[in-house]
Amino acid sequence: MRDREENKMIHRLKNKILGIFIKTAKKIPAVKNKMNQEYAGIMADMEKSLKPYRGKVETFSSLPTKGLSEELILSLIEGMNKNEEKNWKNGKISGAVYHGDKKHIDFLNNVYSIVSQVNPLHADIWPSASKYEAEIIAMTGNMMHSAEAEKTGDLVCGSVTSGGTESILLAMKTYRDMAREKRGIHKPEIIAPVTAHAAFDKASQYFNIRLRKARVDGYFRVDLSHVKSLINKNTIALVGSAPSFPHGMVDDIPALSDLAYLHGIPFHTDACLGGFLLPWVEKLGVAEYNNRIPVFDFRLRGVTSLSVDTHKYGFAAKGTSVVLYRNPQIRRYQFFKVTDWPGGLYYSPTFAGSRPGALLATAWASLIKTGASGYMDSARKIMKAADIIREGIRNIPGLEIMGDPLWNIAFTTGDHTVYRIMEAMNQKGWSLNGLHQPPGVHICATLVHTRKNLAVQFVEDLKEAATYVREHPEDKGHSAPVYGMAASFPDRETVGDLLDVYMDTLYKL
Repeated sequence: MRDREENKMIHRLKNKILGIFIKTAKKIPAVKNKMNQEYAGIMADMEKSLKPYRGKVETFSSLPTKGLSEELILSLIEGMNKNEEKNWKNGKISGAVYHGDKKHIDFLNNVYSIVSQVNPLHADIWPSASKYEAEIIAMTGNMMHSAEAEKTGDLVCGSVTSGGTESILLAMKTYRDMAREKRGIHKPEIIAPVTAHAAFDKASQYFNIRLRKARVDGYFRVDLSHVKSLINKNTIALVGSAPSFPHGMVDDIPALSDLAYLHGIPFHTDACLGGFLLPWVEKLGVAEYNNRIPVFDFRLRGVTSLSVDTHKYGFAAKGTSVVLYRNPQIRRYQFFKVTDWPGGLYYSPTFAGSRPGALLATAWASLIKTGASGYMDSARKIMKAADIIREGIRNIPGLEIMGDPLWNIAFTTGDHTVYRIMEAMNQKGWSLNGLHQPPGVHICATLVHTRKNLAVQFVEDLKEAATYVREHPEDKGHSAPVYGMAASFPDRETVGDLLDVYMDTLYKL
């Protein structure tokens, strides 16, 4: 009963924040003309909801005169952690936590505590770090069929990064620099599906690369004809998802790979979400699954790089990912080197200088602890839960699955009422992802959903939520209108301004 009340309280807080966005969106002209005044009011209201520990846990704006005791510090941290665990331990989430078992978490925490001081920047002091990293890359590359690349004289290599975003950014920076040197391209362009991860937008902004977005077909896979029409002399890379974050669809990677190879353009498979699951689902040998899993890795001659997250279905601690390249000649464009610095020779393979070697150790430990049989078993369980969820959604009147996904399952009502269903699910304790263009909601199945009959509970709760929304059209909800407005409001600059305010508020004491 207490958990239910706490969930309701959290939901009310979220609704309050969203309500502010609704009020603001209705006053767009005022926001345009009196930005500062409006923002001041928004922030004042948002802060109350975004800072639940204010006034409850001591705030430190400067160093305490005397350091606090270890016991008190641990008590403060444990208190906040316990308060937040209820947001995910019940399993009513989409993605976010991919394993969740306490024994596994304790094991990774133990590994981290042993090697917390390790820094790969100082390889002479901690040579274990390069062992961990090299073997993580090799094991991940092996899953991506690195042996096939060797048949063409290539040697798959890579780096461990802080997450999928960094893996993608590094690959795009690599292709920009390679194209500048080898092809003399100074106005680089990338072609990616509109459903590709937002990290490609970030790469575009950070590295001054034009991102050309290709439309998708009725199954939310990239439209090949549109990709072909976008290729020109400035194209430095093509991109495909395996699968995409919004709809869980795997693009036609073989066709994209051939297209890239034909034009002499690098091709990147974004397998951040699927890299540690798709290979094992494929090995299950279930025809229904395999019909939806095209080859996406180094078995394809055109694939020159992949991004694969170890901290998702690899079950490593946050945050680690792997960026793989077909050969070291490509990877060298990723490296940073300074040869004339007074501080000596300086180099770093990724964006960071110092890196947490302990995260390398936890990723390495997770991989060798789970092993091939463990990943196979996890794939089998996750797909079973996903099958229950997918079939359950298909049998709920008014709901339609978007595309033909495997385990990252998106659904829609065809209009903005899907957000009212998401809100109703939120009231039942579920935290799902709202999608835009077109409106939808998705749930990404993980090992968490294979326990406690959660997949069945999700379907039952969703059926009740959809029925309530259908039978109570007068109830517009609190958060649903803002999702609809965000999905359709034409002034994206103003929406961006609101997000700036939101992020500024997060950093306030």
